Amino acid sequence: MVPVINIPELHNIMEVVDYMYRLAIIVSLMVLVSSSGSWAANDSITVVPGNYKIKTTTRSNLSPNPKTDTEEQCIMDTSFNPKMALPDESCSAINVKKNGNKLSFDFKCEGNQRMPAMTGKADANTTSSTLSLHYKMVGVMQGQEVSVDSTFEGKRTGDCS
Repeated sequence: MVPVINIPELHNIMEVVDYMYRLAIIVSLMVLVSSSGSWAANDSITVVPGNYKIKTTTRSNLSPNPKTDTEEQCIMDTSFNPKMALPDESCSAINVKKNGNKLSFDFKCEGNQRMPAMTGKADANTTSSTLSLHYKMVGVMQGQEVSVDSTFEGKRTGDCS
């Protein structure tokens, strides 16, 4: 089940930064609970289901301090694909590359009332006890460059209860 996100129209750059931080948290949780969909096997990497402690850190060129959040989550999915990490429904993944348990891709977001058009790069990696996702996004709003750099790190702590 995909969570319903009620996001207001953004009017200034600081609202965009705050939205991007919340979006990074939501995206990391969606990565953990969404199904893998219909991506080809060569565009997905294996995930070991279980309980994970997840730390999300988001930085922006418009905010002096990074924002960090830590949560525990039961991950039931057995694979990860690029669509699971896209920040918005207006985004698409391109240049998907897989090497073992590592996946990298570029993405482009067309933009809408909630966020400016952005481009980005993402890297995901899994092991038997960890998950990681790192993405960088860049766009322009009100004539100013907005960049967001988010890191998601999950460490498996055991089976889901």
